[in-house]
Amino acid sequence: MVQVTVERLGFDEEQKQAVVILSDLGKTTLIPIWIRTLEAAAIAVSLEGIVSPRPVTADLLVTVLDRLDVDVTMAAITEIKDDVFHALIMLRKGAEEFEVDCRPSDAIAVALRKDAPLYVAEKVMAQAGIPASDVSVQ
Repeated sequence: MVQVTVERLGFDEEQKQAVVILSDLGKTTLIPIWIRTLEAAAIAVSLEGIVSPRPVTADLLVTVLDRLDVDVTMAAITEIKDDVFHALIMLRKGAEEFEVDCRPSDAIAVALRKDAPLYVAEKVMAQAGIPASDVSVQ
């Protein structure tokens, strides 16, 4: 697994869709993941430290996890299947560890809210990664 951060969140005019761009910590490789606008807003709120007047889905999940005393240990983009990114949120309650399947946008939104590390599987980096030197992120 390669640890990543959210490099940028934007709107792809050509695709008419929001895009979250992840970057490895060395900022050598970028991973663009196209997401819906509502999910992009949930990520943007967390990136900018804004508290939503009403909880979005990621806020709800974090509140439930907190109330159940469950820690988010990490989130991971694990594979691309049929051109769709798949992700997991890794959780721990006491000594028990378990994972929950989710969309990458949800994994990112929850990880940001819980200040948990975000990872991308090496095979996903190889499959979807773009050398940062080849791209002008605007």
